[in-house]
Amino acid sequence: MSFGGGDSPQNTTFQTQYTRDAPQIEAAKLGLMKTAQDYTRFGMNPWEAIAPDAKPGETGYGEYEYTGADGRYATGTKFGDLTREQRAREGQAGGAGGIPAQQVAAFDPMQTQAFGLAQTGLGSFQPYLNAASQFTQQATQAYDPSEAYKPYMNPYQDEVIGAIEDQFAKAQNLQAQQAAQTGAFGGARQGIQSAELAAQQAKTVGQAQAQNYGQAQAQAQQQFASQMGRYGEAAKMSAGLGGQQQQQQLGDIASLMSAGSVQQQRAQQELDATYQQQLQQLYEPYQRLGFTSDIYQGMPSSAMAISMGTSPGSNPLAQTVGAGITGLAGYQAIKGN
Repeated sequence: MSFGGGDSPQNTTFQTQYTRDAPQIEAAKLGLMKTAQDYTRFGMNPWEAIAPDAKPGETGYGEYEYTGADGRYATGTKFGDLTREQRAREGQAGGAGGIPAQQVAAFDPMQTQAFGLAQTGLGSFQPYLNAASQFTQQATQAYDPSEAYKPYMNPYQDEVIGAIEDQFAKAQNLQAQQAAQTGAFGGARQGIQSAELAAQQAKTVGQAQAQNYGQAQAQAQQQFASQMGRYGEAAKMSAGLGGQQQQQQLGDIASLMSAGSVQQQRAQQELDATYQQQLQQLYEPYQRLGFTSDIYQGMPSSAMAISMGTSPGSNPLAQTVGAGITGLAGYQAIKGN
């Protein structure tokens, strides 16, 4: 007889003990495992077992057929007849369409309009700046006294000079008449008076010319200064209009972008909600399986044990020797008596 790593004791058999749940609990757990296998294998696709109650080795065991009505496959098509690619696609959680992809909301039309305004509005205020620059240059030009007064000269100056000369001519004639009446015509006195009238005439004509020139220059300078002031104001107004246009355009763009962003955010929220809902619908059966599995795992144990095997048997030789010893002891007891 040997132990440890040697041979087992003679006539010794081993006992195997199986521990199992109660039949009804075991059946429920096996059903849950079967449902989980179907979900894992086919997701939510319409594939049904051909023989749900078949046991291993029986016809139809582990075979599935297509029961959908979407025309993807003919009704009754067996899963085993699909190609490897088709089987992989059918096994996705989302079915043939796969798991839904996360969507990103596109730009709102108002945002697109704002982008267009931003592009077309670049430099739109430049003409105003160009006009402001031109007006500024005009406002800084120098006054030209040699030419600026001419448009403001009295257009009737010749008539004025002519009238002055006529008056002095009449005075000359009157003086000559008076000299002739007194017998001094042609004398020194008459010559002196004639010269004095001629000098007064020249002086009066010169004063008239100077007055006209002075008035023309004054009016020209006044008009020039006024015009330069208007140029300056026009330059300021043009620059201001350019700035206002830019600010107003920026305000319009900002308003469109703000309103468009609100619309885009709303659209994104709707896409996210749809995406989450689709995922929830896809994985909801698996969550129910997990819930049921948690319940089964938390149930008290109701296992039963089944024992099979035998204990070591009696040795015939040992029984014979024992019987002989017993008989010998009896014989010796009888002999002693």
